[in-house]
Amino acid sequence: MGNISGMIKTLALTVLFLVIWAAPSTAEDVRDVVVNAINHKDYDQAIKLLDKAVSDNAFDDELKKLAGMAYNARAWCRTSSDDYEGGLSDFKRARALETEKQADTYLGLGYASFRLKEYDDALYYLYDEVYLDQKDGRGHQIIGEIYYQRGKLTDAVKEWELAQILMPDDEVLKERLARARKELGVEESFTKKETYYFNIKYEGDEKRELGDLVLDTLSRAYGEVGADLDFFPKEPVTVILYTRKQFTDLTSAPSWSGGIFDGNIRIPIGGGNIDKEILAAVLYHEYTHAVIHMQAGNKVPTWLDEGIAQYEEHWVRGAKGDLGAAEFVPLSGLDGSFLAMSDPAKVKQAYAESLSAVEFYVDRFGKYNLGKLVRMLGQGMDLSDAIHETTGVSMQDFDALWSDSLRR
Repeated sequence: MGNISGMIKTLALTVLFLVIWAAPSTAEDVRDVVVNAINHKDYDQAIKLLDKAVSDNAFDDELKKLAGMAYNARAWCRTSSDDYEGGLSDFKRARALETEKQADTYLGLGYASFRLKEYDDALYYLYDEVYLDQKDGRGHQIIGEIYYQRGKLTDAVKEWELAQILMPDDEVLKERLARARKELGVEESFTKKETYYFNIKYEGDEKRELGDLVLDTLSRAYGEVGADLDFFPKEPVTVILYTRKQFTDLTSAPSWSGGIFDGNIRIPIGGGNIDKEILAAVLYHEYTHAVIHMQAGNKVPTWLDEGIAQYEEHWVRGAKGDLGAAEFVPLSGLDGSFLAMSDPAKVKQAYAESLSAVEFYVDRFGKYNLGKLVRMLGQGMDLSDAIHETTGVSMQDFDALWSDSLRR
């Protein structure tokens, strides 16, 4: 979705200037001041003036249109700064002021709702947008993303194909569509089991018992991980069970990976007897990644993300960060993906340090603050400030306290 974020950053001024200079004489008394405010990107001042003007001229549709465009411009600015709640509120105000439905407003409503994981609302707005502007592929692109996240690959491919016709040069879209088609080729015949909280997909009716076991395990994880992190998803999480070969072909994950979360949970299931404890630990681990992502997207450093995911395995089995004798790596050096590491010893060390740091955090500052820390990162607070807010110590002091605890 990075290309959409880039597009919206240029909309606020261009749209609003065109409307302001074409404003009717009824807005003459505020026009100059409003233009000056917009020139200085003072959208709050412009909206304040326009709100008063609309209040004084309740039946002036042209003035309402101008105010609606002002709200629309501020909404795009807010969403470009990741303030999706503020953006959604402004888009709703713009829609209320507009005398005719505007495709750009409905795109904004859908985009902000999508980023807030309010997928049903997003689809409602976006289907209006693609009807209002049949030459804009962005609505189809976001609709496809929603269907993809919901595990509805056929619908996702259909929407992305429509988007690609309208946006043939979008390389990100091309990659997403190619991957979805590849996944669809594998998963088209899979058995599907859908509940309010999870969508499970697996190959063959003979694996029905395994599907039931996975669903039962995830249902427990929903309550137990949710209680630890104080978060219960509103949208169902899609979980796909593959053979090891299917998993490797579709994900390119390293051979040591027991599962991944990339918007969906993907688990390789080997043949023969399955170790139910190991499977449960993997499911808890990947579901925790899903919970963290829903709250904070990609704003959580890898060591914290992986540390919490391992910590949540405690519901299934005991876990302690065993640092062994490998070279110690500061937490600041564990921000990148562990999947990209080629040295198995470094991978093991990175996971062990991550778990150890999170266990220390929970022991010293409490489990409740762990969930609070994730939420603060999701709200845009940087790690140092979020650590200080939840622990009372700086990130540097936290790192020192944790390091000292390892020497005892």
